[in-house]
Amino acid sequence: ALGHGKAAAPSIVRLYKLNPKSISLGELYGEFNDLTLEWKDGLAASIVRAIVRTTGPDRHWLAFDGPVDAVWIENMNTV
Repeated sequence: ALGHGKAAAPSIVRLYKLNPKSISLGELYGEFNDLTLEWKDGLAASIVRAIVRTTGPDRHWLAFDGPVDAVWIENMNTV
């Protein structure tokens, strides 16, 4: 608590970087299989799910590190 002479414990920052141009849009965001009627999470969804499940004071950043492409950035705006 501030003002009580105790310093807050520093948070660890965990960085998850991925290059969205190195994989397909289905691999990035996830995709629905019309034959099996199943949804499969993509890499971004899997990372976000893992981050949400964590507990504790750590900070998490998901960075899309790569050239900006109009298609994947528009899909990101939709998400």
